[in-house]
Amino acid sequence: MTLSAILMALVAARYFLPSMPGAFEQQKDFYPTVRPVLLAHIAGGIIAVVAGPWQFWSWLRTHHVRWHRRIGKTYLFGTLIGVPAALYLAQFAHGGFVTHAGFTGMALVWGWATGAAYVRIRAGRIDQHREWMTRSYAVVFGFVMLRLWIPALMSFGIPFDEVYQTVSWLCWVPNLLLAELYLGWRRNQRVSVVAPAAA
Repeated sequence: MTLSAILMALVAARYFLPSMPGAFEQQKDFYPTVRPVLLAHIAGGIIAVVAGPWQFWSWLRTHHVRWHRRIGKTYLFGTLIGVPAALYLAQFAHGGFVTHAGFTGMALVWGWATGAAYVRIRAGRIDQHREWMTRSYAVVFGFVMLRLWIPALMSFGIPFDEVYQTVSWLCWVPNLLLAELYLGWRRNQRVSVVAPAAA
């Protein structure tokens, strides 16, 4: 996960070059008109997607709490940059209403989950904080899955417009569902450990 996040961040960083290599052909004429917002969105996404995996490393959380907090603040900063820009750009995404709704939903859930995680850690609710951060990163990882799903679906000969509409949901909703399944499993594990001890 960490490696794919770093590699995809490097791919996305090419948008900062004047010619924006790697940009979708369907939006190459539009991107220059919103370049500051686009770069803010990409910068926020890169920061969050690269910072996120380190927060799940239990050794870092246990032995270097200060670094864990610093990386967490960096992730929050990326979210504060990325979410507003994403909400704006989603309204102009190629593919019409389906795509607009998909990317808007992604941005809203990203911001909501990150905000919920922040509120929980400020209140000292560590377990709930971890759960919300898991949800948050599941959505952020959509930045990676987007670039993986598009060529995968187009290899079947599906037109780009249909692929992009599908991927605007497919890149993050399954991630979130898997995160919920994982969190449910973790809760069951904790209950099964506590129950015998209580007995």
